Amino acid sequence: MTVAMIVKGMPVELRQQVKAAAALQGAWTPTTYRVYYAFGALMVAAWLGAGSLHLVTSARTARFFTWAVAALSLVGGYLIFTYPIDPALLGHTDSLGFVDVKVFPFIPVRLFVVMANILGSLAFVGAAILSVWRFRTRHDVPSARVTGVGLIALGGLVAALAHSLGALGGPGLFRISELAAIILIFSGYLMSSRRAQAPAEVRAPA
Repeated sequence: MTVAMIVKGMPVELRQQVKAAAALQGAWTPTTYRVYYAFGALMVAAWLGAGSLHLVTSARTARFFTWAVAALSLVGGYLIFTYPIDPALLGHTDSLGFVDVKVFPFIPVRLFVVMANILGSLAFVGAAILSVWRFRTRHDVPSARVTGVGLIALGGLVAALAHSLGALGGPGLFRISELAAIILIFSGYLMSSRRAQAPAEVRAPA
C-alpha cells in the first residue's frame, strides 16, 4: 500500500490537512511568519513584564505600563500584519528552521519589537529583584521562596539576553539559552510556591 493510497482513503477534512502540511513541510509562509512575529517576538516579553508589575507595584504604575504595552502591541501588530513581505526571504532558514535574515526593516517594524522587549524584560527582571529585596527585609518569608524568586529573576535575565547570545554563538546557543531560561523560571516557580513546613508540635511530658 502506497502513501498515496493511504491519503486517498482518509476523510476529506483530514486529507486536506495532510496535503496542507505536506505542502508546507516546515516552510514559513507570510501568514505564519506574521503570527509568530506578532504574538512571539513582539508581545511575549512585554506582557509578561506588565503582569509582573501588577504583582509588585502600585495599581497606577501597573496600569500605566499596561497601557503603554497595549499601545506598542497595537501599533507594532498593525505594522507586522500590513507591511509587505518578500516570500523569497522566508526560505533562508537556519539549521533549526528559523528565518535567519531580517524580513522586516528596523524602522518602523522591528523598532517596536525592540522597545517592547526592552520594556518587558526590565519590568519582569525588576519585579523579581524587587520581590527578593522585600522578602529579604522580612523574617516571615521562607528561604525557599526567596531563592525561587531569585531564580525567576535570573531566568528572566537569561531570556532577555537570549537573542544577543544567539547572535554571537549561532542558533544552537540561542536555543540553549532559551531552554536554560525556561528551566530557571520554572524551577524558581516550583521553589517559590513550595509550602513551608509547619514546625513540629512539642508534646508536654505526661
